[in-house]
Amino acid sequence: MRPSTKARLLALGLAGALAAAGCSSNSDSPTPSAAPNTATPAASATPITGRYVAMGSSFAAGTGIGADISTGCLRSARNYPHLLASRLHLDLVDVTCGGATVQNLLSTPQGDHPVQIAGLTADTRLVTITAGGNDLAYSLSTLICANAAGTGKPCTSLPTPQDTKTAAAKLRTTFTALFAAIKAKAPQARIYLVTYPRVFPDPPKTCPGNVISTADSVTLAGIGATLQNTSRLAATDAHITLIDAYTASAEHDVCAPAADRWIDGSNATGTPYHPNATGTAALSTLIATALTHPTSQPTVPQATASHG
Repeated sequence: MRPSTKARLLALGLAGALAAAGCSSNSDSPTPSAAPNTATPAASATPITGRYVAMGSSFAAGTGIGADISTGCLRSARNYPHLLASRLHLDLVDVTCGGATVQNLLSTPQGDHPVQIAGLTADTRLVTITAGGNDLAYSLSTLICANAAGTGKPCTSLPTPQDTKTAAAKLRTTFTALFAAIKAKAPQARIYLVTYPRVFPDPPKTCPGNVISTADSVTLAGIGATLQNTSRLAATDAHITLIDAYTASAEHDVCAPAADRWIDGSNATGTPYHPNATGTAALSTLIATALTHPTSQPTVPQATASHG
């Protein structure tokens, strides 16, 4: 990997360092100008207007896709919240931040940056969430393994299966608490949990876009599948709409042809193993479709852990 890529890996992957740096942005607390929609949230094609709060980690922030418009959150103006807000003429409050865990959305600030739920108000009409990967050490482990492989070293930073199982159980509980808190603060909002796109192919393998060994890729893909299944269960528990980016992104992984790729891997020009501009555009389309045609949302299958 190029030195600049390695620097981005360390800046993004070490969530603790990022939290210590904090993050803020002029877009964190804008004054909504449009009159809010007074309709109650429902699974209908009723147009949405008004305040839209985007929450989540680097996969929501669009880290690496253009300049950082925040102070330390690695947030892009080309992330899916910005694309969706522009498409639907919504008043965006983007509090996404690279390195965020679900606790950072709910109760634990990232440095000087307040908890993300602080961006919610009673007149919020839409909330999107993409988070959980940092709770399972998914992104951090992937970045560290890619960096190790690029220098010819073995990856020694993978969580054990028991570690992942324990973290997933805690994540499901934290998601439940987050959804309840969002409903209390923004009772009129439609809430959409947008899952992480698939990073590795099925079956996982090494390829020009993935320098991580096949064995380690299988382990990492299993964490991705656990994240998908935990998100699905948590959304079902709380009756939250799930936007299934994981299933939709099949064959758009790091080993897909460049034109089809939603995730760039070790050969990324932006941040490795994170959504690229094509991926964020696809995510915004998935959400827009769910908002305007909710009955088209398919049943979400259980992800296969052995194949990611």
